Amino acid sequence: MQFISAPIIYPINTPPLQNTVIVHDSHGLIIDLVAENELDPLKIKHYEGAICPGFVNTHCHLELSFMKAKIEAGQGLHNFIKEVESLKKPNDQEVLEAIKAADKEMYTNGIVAVGDISNTSNTFAYKANASKIYYHTFLEIYAFDETRAEAAFERGLKLQNELREFLEDRIHLQSSITPHAPYSASIKLLNLFSRHAQQNNSILTIHNQETEDENLFFKEKKGSILDRLKSFNIPTDNWQAPGKSSLQATLPHLPATSKLQLVHNTFTNQDDISFANDYNQNLFWCFCVNANLYIENKVPNVNLFTQNNCNITLGTDSYASNWSLSTFDEIKTLQKHFPQIELNTLLTWATLNGANYLGIQNKFGSIQKGKTPGLNLISTDFKSVKRLV
Repeated sequence: MQFISAPIIYPINTPPLQNTVIVHDSHGLIIDLVAENELDPLKIKHYEGAICPGFVNTHCHLELSFMKAKIEAGQGLHNFIKEVESLKKPNDQEVLEAIKAADKEMYTNGIVAVGDISNTSNTFAYKANASKIYYHTFLEIYAFDETRAEAAFERGLKLQNELREFLEDRIHLQSSITPHAPYSASIKLLNLFSRHAQQNNSILTIHNQETEDENLFFKEKKGSILDRLKSFNIPTDNWQAPGKSSLQATLPHLPATSKLQLVHNTFTNQDDISFANDYNQNLFWCFCVNANLYIENKVPNVNLFTQNNCNITLGTDSYASNWSLSTFDEIKTLQKHFPQIELNTLLTWATLNGANYLGIQNKFGSIQKGKTPGLNLISTDFKSVKRLV
């Protein structure tokens, strides 16, 4: 057994602790939390700083890691998507090396679990055979054209079957078939997601209100999203704008009881939050603030979500849209923009809330007896994080 302590420990399931020792075994299993004066001081390894559980990154695109530093920041989502579409994909070995490097970076930065978006099977083998991180893979499907809904969904089922072939013990490689965004899913496709999620008791995620244009498209059928759909030769003539925000138009076509994570929420307002919380009591709201700054140079009104007691999680998004894959960097950016939010609250978003969303709270998310949550050391000056276990 090992005995470690720091001036402050954030178990997350309880208020912060002082004069406390974490007892764990060589595999990181938490044996107990004990008052420091109850142990032989020679057995205790003391660290300077603060100890917290391993981080849960609920929104990432690992397969886009090869795009690191290839897209200029601050160009807006419309140009960002055009850049992503136009970037030439390197050979398979380069893609795999980028995936490997990004996964190792997240592990070093204290991330123990990831909700990862996949449009391809590029990450499957590495996740299954080499990564030390727990992954829930969201197989992201899009088809705004209703005539393509069934074929698109079949592609999701095919990807899910591919993923399942990698491991017999499937609990370590969980997956969901999920939509990309309101503007890339027809009602018919959303209904297919909804039915499948209810039948399989699976969780869902969707990009939400990342730009003002998203709401403009759904309210007035105007803006860059409409232009982009036309440029991709996607039929829009028969589509009628609902006259509502994208969230209020989309949510009723997704399950009212399944766990659903809405990602970004940069242009979500009070009416949207009230509508969403009334519709689904199992909502989680994910912020990827550094990605929002990278793409749109704007952050969500996080205070609005805290005032509404929303379940908040944190993501890093991808290397196409971020300077690092570090949940701790997301916390630091949130502290800079919202200094009134207590650190224990931010750490809860980065750990236990994410674990609850992914359904892995029995193992991750808090420093409790019987869990193997990973242990991170935050430096005294709050500039860095180090993985201890």
